[in-house]
Amino acid sequence: MRLFLLASVLVPLLMAGAIYFLFYAWGDELPSPQSLREIEPSMNTVILDRNGVIIDEFFLENRSPRSLGEIPELMQAAVLSTEDTRFSQHWGVDVLGVVRAMVTNITTGSIEQGASTITQQLARKLFLTDSRTYTRKLKEMVLAIRLERSFSKDEILELYLNKVYFGDGAYGVEAASQTFFGKSADNLEVEECALLAGVLANPSAFSPARHPDRCLRRRNLVLRRMLHSGAIDSLQFAVAETTQVQVNRRSQTASRAPYFTEIVRQELAERYGDNSVYTGGLTVHTTLDMSLQQAAIDALEKQVSAIEKQQAHRYKYLKEEGRQMGSLANPEEGTPYLQGALVALEPGTGAIRALVGGRNFEESKFNRATQALRQPGSAFKPIAFTVSLLDGHRTNDIIYDTPYEKEVPGPNRTMETWEPQNFDLEFRGPVTLRYAMMKSLNIPAIRLMEEADPRRVVNLAKSMGIDRNLPPYLSLALGTGEVTPLELTAAYGIYANQGIYTKPYLIERVEDRYGQLVELNVPSSAEVIDEKTAALMVSLLRSVMDGGTGATARTSHGYRAPAGGKTGTTDDYSDAWFVGFTPYLATGVWVGFDEKKPIGKRMTGTAAALPAWSEFMKAAEEEYGDDDFIVPETLVEVTTCRETGLVALPDCPKVKDMFLRGQQPSRTCPIHAPFLAPTFDEDDDDGGRWRRLRRPGRDN
Repeated sequence: MRLFLLASVLVPLLMAGAIYFLFYAWGDELPSPQSLREIEPSMNTVILDRNGVIIDEFFLENRSPRSLGEIPELMQAAVLSTEDTRFSQHWGVDVLGVVRAMVTNITTGSIEQGASTITQQLARKLFLTDSRTYTRKLKEMVLAIRLERSFSKDEILELYLNKVYFGDGAYGVEAASQTFFGKSADNLEVEECALLAGVLANPSAFSPARHPDRCLRRRNLVLRRMLHSGAIDSLQFAVAETTQVQVNRRSQTASRAPYFTEIVRQELAERYGDNSVYTGGLTVHTTLDMSLQQAAIDALEKQVSAIEKQQAHRYKYLKEEGRQMGSLANPEEGTPYLQGALVALEPGTGAIRALVGGRNFEESKFNRATQALRQPGSAFKPIAFTVSLLDGHRTNDIIYDTPYEKEVPGPNRTMETWEPQNFDLEFRGPVTLRYAMMKSLNIPAIRLMEEADPRRVVNLAKSMGIDRNLPPYLSLALGTGEVTPLELTAAYGIYANQGIYTKPYLIERVEDRYGQLVELNVPSSAEVIDEKTAALMVSLLRSVMDGGTGATARTSHGYRAPAGGKTGTTDDYSDAWFVGFTPYLATGVWVGFDEKKPIGKRMTGTAAALPAWSEFMKAAEEEYGDDDFIVPETLVEVTTCRETGLVALPDCPKVKDMFLRGQQPSRTCPIHAPFLAPTFDEDDDDGGRWRRLRRPGRDN
């Protein structure tokens, strides 16, 4: 006991002595309190597109300093009760608080308490970094003492309350009050003061907008501390604790590409911290092309609003009034009206040139381009076909489009019969692999998946950037796994980029306020499939555009440039997709409701998503041109019969097919030749395809 009492006296004295020794040792190295008046002012962080056009700015809106007398006493009390209960008693460093925190942390075996005073926090925010080192902590203590010797307690508290960060770009009590509650600080209620004081410990973790439950628990803790300190009485505490605080976040910017710049803001904050983002004066050069971005916004809105009009949906996006009709239970997750997303990127670099995550960022910040996990339907089929080509299948191989049954596990450990159908409920018999892709036939895709093994298809999808828990079942061929538009679009870009996956990115480079380079992006690439397989997939997907489910891009929407793509539709018409590419740009469009419900009658990928894709790609053609795809010398193009896959005759429905040199068909189509009767021989040496029979009396 005597030893403990002795230690409790000696330790604070030794600490005080050590701090004062450092005070004089570092006296010439550390900034003086007078330099407060010379501190660099905060500067806007400017976000530029690829051509130097300003897209957005991150800055301190409503940074209105208030004198201590203008800040409510309850707000002051809430901060002091939470951050520094002995503020009026210590001299910058609370030695007793340090000892108490050390004892608590040692006895609990973890860091349960901190001991930074408000003066120390102010010193750190003004002059130091947030690095967790003993040297920084000691310098913080020395600077705190110097601040206490140069400024009064009221001046220090006023400085702190005007400079501390509350999150969402709000610095100081007045800016925080305006940002979160839409009113001046002198009108704050008890519970609102407690909420703001609680946020200070970690503005991101206790954000009232992103983590309301966590923020509420923190607010109530502050209220209990205010009660304990005597700042409020038990009646005020009881009323405040049961009062629901309504957060009314005010928009900080009027971004020209808000879904895009929000991702940029999050990445910058993760790398450099919120303070640097909002005060550091960074210049951020991004990949966005504002002309393409505007074209994407216009094309998507034109198409989705046309669907609303056609389908006469109950809820519509009322752009003119700037508000919505109806609301969901959680507005942060979605809206009741029809939504859409569009993302366009360069396959060779991964640079995202356009990104639309929804129709109105202010009404819903949920980014459907990067966050919405939806079933892609038939838009997933190319990945299954890719595995088949890697296994040696040719694009003219025959696959059976006939009734299919499979026993699969059902509920309660039972087995049930799975009988998938084609979209039109018809079967076409033997078809070529190319025709199956063109017409988006389900049964051939399932047969290919079964032959390839679903687990291999899942593994390929992951290597293509779709790192999701995709179901390794045959139904995956029909797009039953969930992906985001950005993931699927980047995966399609591999075909246009000779089999190489390049990770999508948004930030090209970052410069500090003096123009010095801080960060330079280097694209990250990896070969996923060989260039021959990629070229064969390009050939297949071009057929979709030229004579398959994507043909209306040519016939109805006037898009003529060389391109490949694929439609996707879920069974209940709740998701409509079109993902396609040229040699220089891959673009994906998704249309649907945030709640998974039907878009409307016959709202397929062809009807709902392809028009927006075509409209956008016509605008992009002005910038990227209409160059054709590169074909490896190891491949040869042959005009084949669309029905048999053999060399086309004059009367055949023709398609341009692609083969490895030496593997192209040599026989001509039997069913469109005069005087010849067709049969199908599974044992034929040409892989089981159509052969000709001699008619009686005719020499073959």
